[in-house]
Amino acid sequence: MVNAVPDTGRRTRGSRKQHREEPDPLAAKVGARIRQLRDECEISFDAFVEEAEIGRGHLSELERGLVVPTLSTLAKLARALEIELLDLLTFPEDSPRQAAVDLTRQLPQAQIRALLRDLTKFAKDRSR
Repeated sequence: MVNAVPDTGRRTRGSRKQHREEPDPLAAKVGARIRQLRDECEISFDAFVEEAEIGRGHLSELERGLVVPTLSTLAKLARALEIELLDLLTFPEDSPRQAAVDLTRQLPQAQIRALLRDLTKFAKDRSR
């Protein structure tokens, strides 16, 4: 049987990574977040590629939302930025809750623990 779908040269579902001509909306959002955090950490593109152990083209596609990152890739990027994986998927502009989570990135662990105690107490008091 002849394949009725022309070969476009693009990878298909199930391939290692799927390239897009137009950015995927969520991938573009994640890519912008990667770039934002890289800029905040003042890490150059080339240094980041080396530290994260990913290709230049792949990072470029990630930051532009042209490829959907795998969890493994996100973990590499988080390690290279010395942040938690959660930070790559937190979009402070989307909600007050995400903005609050993002602010904790800048706090020392002792303050985060104190904040957690206060929030736990607040949640318990509210549930009464």
